[in-house]
Parts: sequence; C-alpha cells; structure tokens
Amino acid sequence: MAESRASQNAPPRKRSRIGDAEVVADLMNKSVDVGRLQLKRIRRDLDEYHQLVASEASVRLFDGKIDSEKMSRSREIGTALFADVHFLLISLHETEQLLFKLKRLFPLEAELSNLHNRHRQIMRHCSEFRAHMEYFEGRETEDLGELANTVFTLQGRSIDLGPCFEKDAEVLFSDLVSTLARISERQRKIRGLIRRDQLAS
Repeated sequence: MAESRASQNAPPRKRSRIGDAEVVADLMNKSVDVGRLQLKRIRRDLDEYHQLVASEASVRLFDGKIDSEKMSRSREIGTALFADVHFLLISLHETEQLLFKLKRLFPLEAELSNLHNRHRQIMRHCSEFRAHMEYFEGRETEDLGELANTVFTLQGRSIDLGPCFEKDAEVLFSDLVSTLARISERQRKIRGLIRRDQLAS
C-alpha cells in the first residue's frame, strides 16, 4: 500500500528529446491531415457557392436582396466558408508552431529551417489573415465576408482560395511529410551508431 501511494505521488517521468520529437511529429502529421481535409471542404464550399450564383442569387453572400430560400442557403454556404477558412488557417498556424518546436529539439537539422524558409510566404500570409479574422472590434455581427470568384474578402483584407493557393498548401503539406520522414530515418541511424559505439566502448 505504501509503495502504491509513493508511486502515485512520484513526479511524472520526463520524456526524452526523442520522445518529445516523436510526439511533435505525430501531431504535425495529424495537423497536415486536418489541413488537407479543410482544403477539400473549402473546395466544396466554393463549388456550392458558384452553383448558387449561377441560379441568379446575389453575388454577395449576405447583403443581397434575394428570396428567403436562396438567402437562407447563401447564409449557410457563407457561414461554412468562413468556418472552414478559419479552421484551415488555425491548422496551418499550429503546424508552423510545431515546426518551431522541432527546430528547437533538433537545432542541427538544417532541413527544418530550409523547409520553413521555402514556405515562409504562405505561412505568413495565412497567419496574418487568421489574426484578421479573429479581430472582432468594430466588425458587424453579420459580416462573415464576401466572395468574388475564389477571392474571399473580410473587412478590406482578402485571400485567394483558388487553385494556386490549394497547390501551394499541398506542396507545403507534402514537403512537411517527406521532410519528417527523412529526419526520422536520419535520427534513427544516428541513435543506432551511438548505441553501437556505446556497446563497443
């Protein structure tokens, strides 16, 4: 009984750097999966919106003077688009933060810095637009943005969600996954060499 209480009161065992890296890499892979899912949802939102526009609905998502049925559908699509864009940008932000954590865990892995530099532009643009979406001061409650073709505009700032954006995001995701795989294999080999040297000494 005393031993059981002692084990319960013992401080949690600290993970090794490798253990921390594995957790971060797993979270990053899950974040990539979420990002890819959100891209599919956004593509669906855009298709549904353009179908609604083709049926002579207003070009604006919320301000048009259209019949109640189309207005209700327009609001539904607009709300879904706002939520899906926001969730994608949150996912990209979390992915970038996880990348920073990996860089701290493996400061000698230049490939991580190179990866971040390659995709710095899309990450910065998405981070800035995410912050803009989350700034509510002075915004009307009903204002969830408007769409012109594939350009989503909210309170004077825009992000193009078209094929170029989707391609850049997918290149980022693919680059992350392949880079993680290479680093994981490289670190595995390094650990093997260290263990071999330890056994030989």
